[in-house]
Amino acid sequence: MKTVFTIIKKEFSRFFKDTRLWFTAILLPGLLIFAMYTAIGGIINKVTEDEAAVKPVAVIEYLPASQKDAFAALFELKEESAEAAVEAVKSGKLDVFISFPQDFDEAIAQYSPSLGTPAPNVRIYYNSAQTKSMAAFSAASAMLSKYEDALANKFDINRPAQGDEAGFDLADAQSTAKTILSTVVPMVLLMLLFSGCMAVAPEAIAGEKERGTIATLLVTPVKRSHIAIGKIASLSVIALLSGLSSALGLIFSLPKLAGSAGGMSLAMYGFGDYMAILAVVLSTVLILVTLISIISAYSKSVKEASGLVVPLMIVVMLCGLFSMFAGGATSIGLFFIPVFNSALLISTVLSGAISAAGIAVTVCVNVAFTALLVFVLALMFNSEKIMFNR
Repeated sequence: MKTVFTIIKKEFSRFFKDTRLWFTAILLPGLLIFAMYTAIGGIINKVTEDEAAVKPVAVIEYLPASQKDAFAALFELKEESAEAAVEAVKSGKLDVFISFPQDFDEAIAQYSPSLGTPAPNVRIYYNSAQTKSMAAFSAASAMLSKYEDALANKFDINRPAQGDEAGFDLADAQSTAKTILSTVVPMVLLMLLFSGCMAVAPEAIAGEKERGTIATLLVTPVKRSHIAIGKIASLSVIALLSGLSSALGLIFSLPKLAGSAGGMSLAMYGFGDYMAILAVVLSTVLILVTLISIISAYSKSVKEASGLVVPLMIVVMLCGLFSMFAGGATSIGLFFIPVFNSALLISTVLSGAISAAGIAVTVCVNVAFTALLVFVLALMFNSEKIMFNR
């Protein structure tokens, strides 16, 4: 074990003595993610507030008296000819043009399906290439549909009783926030952990092969398996620090990013939830570091290792993506799939449905898979052909 700790000490010394390296690999990712997501959240909230404050502009032809107040409250009304209004909508200068039939209220009052006469037709001209125009069209359509339903109202859906302020949506603010977190975090966190591993693993093995310093290390009277274990242990700690930095930047920026979902805070989860996520993150980092180290050991240079690791990055990304659709899955068999089980379990924990069996299986599977990969890496270190590119 003494030789393993010597290798770990050597790797830590190489990494932490280089200020630019540890700053860009550990601190910078978290700072950039926090700044980026906070800025995005601020922009989204500002745009949403601006759009809510500004009424869409509409030209309405033959506006009936029964709809005058409703449409005046919803739109900023302008007066133009029908031809000019259609051209203005087409060019994006006007949000929507609505044409009611003449004597709309009288036609509605006299209309009866049994007479066989056509129903009055309201024409709404909009431009689907313009966001505000589409929003104006949706608002106008919803208002007219509601009015149409009210003309022959046989029953109501979710009509609040007098004094009923609770509403019918029983989800509280924290449940909504947990849903957002369980959807967004797993994929992003996996990619952040992968990025942290990529920042250090190729340089530690392929970089030394490229510079020729690996030969000096391999000819020392030290078991090559100990060298492999020492490198994996040190790289895992460094990659974990990078991943945690990125994860903290993501978590602290999420309340701003999801500003519309109130109640989002770190207090939503208990100590056990955070310990479960930490255990999964640790075991996942071990797998990712070992996989990238195997690719790095096979490669002749850092550039080649960076190219060969792209397919692995795609697989990790897909695991995070698929976890978004399998978040409600209860099959314990899914937790036996390395990497995917980590994303699935993080999603499950963040949604509030922590699974003790899932945690145990995930951590055990990840550790066992890591042990197998370390064995493969040790065999590669014992291969002169691989380590000396012969």
